[in-house]
Amino acid sequence: MVSHAGRSGSRRPSTFLAACALVTALVAAAGAEPIAGIPNPRARDGTWVTDLPGVLRADTVARLNTMIGDVERASGVEMAVVVITSLDGRSVEEFAVKLFELWGIGKKNKDNGLLLLWSTGDRRVRVEVGYGLEGALPDGKVGAILDGQVIPRFKTGDFDRGLLDGVDALLRVARNEPIELVSVKSESYDRPGWGIFPLLLGGAGTLVAAIGSITGLRRWRRSRRRRCDGCQAVMVRLDETADDAMLSGGEQAEERVGSVDYDVWKCPSCSNHLTLRYPKWFTGYSKCPQCQNRTQSSTETVIEPATRHGSGAARVVETCAFCTFRHEYTKVLPRLESSSSSGGSGGGSRSFGGGRSGGGGASRGY
Repeated sequence: MVSHAGRSGSRRPSTFLAACALVTALVAAAGAEPIAGIPNPRARDGTWVTDLPGVLRADTVARLNTMIGDVERASGVEMAVVVITSLDGRSVEEFAVKLFELWGIGKKNKDNGLLLLWSTGDRRVRVEVGYGLEGALPDGKVGAILDGQVIPRFKTGDFDRGLLDGVDALLRVARNEPIELVSVKSESYDRPGWGIFPLLLGGAGTLVAAIGSITGLRRWRRSRRRRCDGCQAVMVRLDETADDAMLSGGEQAEERVGSVDYDVWKCPSCSNHLTLRYPKWFTGYSKCPQCQNRTQSSTETVIEPATRHGSGAARVVETCAFCTFRHEYTKVLPRLESSSSSGGSGGGSRSFGGGRSGGGGASRGY
C-alpha cells in the first residue's frame, strides 16, 4: 500500500506540469501570428514597420519609418521592424530567418537587409542580418547594440526609446558610421582582466547595481582618480569653463555642437596636463573632410518627391561648424516600389528588394 501510494503521488506532479504546459501552449497559440499572415509593411503602404499588437506610439512608428526611409534612400540598406505577440512555438532565430527570407529584406545581390523582430509575449528580441552586412554588423556588435541600447530600456518598460535607439545604432553601423559601443557582458570588454570585474565588485548583482547602465559606466571611467605621469601627484579635472583654455578651436567646436566631450586633467604640482576625448554615441555630426573635426552636418531638402512612376530628387548641403567646408549636391531618390502584386496582404510579397539572410545577428531576452 505504501509503495502504491508513493507511485500515485509521483504521477500527480507530472500530470499537473503537463496540464500547465498544455494551457501555456493554448494561450500562446491564441495570440500567435503565422509567419505568412504578418503584413509586409512595404507591400501594405510603403513603410518599414509592422506593429501587430499596437504597443508602439504613433510618433515612434513615424520616426522609425523616417529613419529607415532616409537610410534606404541614401545607401540602399533596407530594414524591417516587426512587433508580434507570439513566436507560435518557434525559436526567435527560426522565426526571424523565415520572415526575412519570405519578404526578401535588402537589395537583390547586395543582401543589405536588417530585421528587428520583437515578440512581446515571449519577451524576445532578434536582429537578423543580411549576407552583405555581416562585415559591418558581426554577431558581437549586434549583441552589444542590443545590450546597450535596447534591452536596458525594455527592462524598464521604455519600449519606444529602446527601439528608436537600437534602430538608430544599427543603421549607423550599417552605413559605416563610427559609434562607441560598450556591452554590459563581461566578454565584450577589451580591457585585460575585465572578466573578473564582477568578482571584484562582489558578484554580478553588485556589478549591475554599480554600473546600472552604459552611461553610469562611462561616468565611472571618466571620473576615477588619475596620477601625473611625471610627478605621480593626483591630478585635478578642470570644469567645463576652465578646460576650454586648454582645447584647440576645433575641439571647442566639437564640444559646442555636442559631438564630442573633452575632459582636461591638470597636475597641481607640475605643468603636465592630460586631455581625454569622448565621442558621443549618437550625433548628427561626422568628421569634416577639410579640418578633420567631428563638426560636419548635412541637411536634405526634397526638390521632387519620388513616386511609384518615377524617381525624385533632393538637394543635400554639407557644412562644417568649425571651418569653411561646404558641399552641395543633388541626390536621386529612387522610385517607390509598387505594391500592386501583393494584393494588400503582403504575406508572400517580395516588395523589399529580394535580399537574403546570412543567418547572423543576435537575440536577447528581457
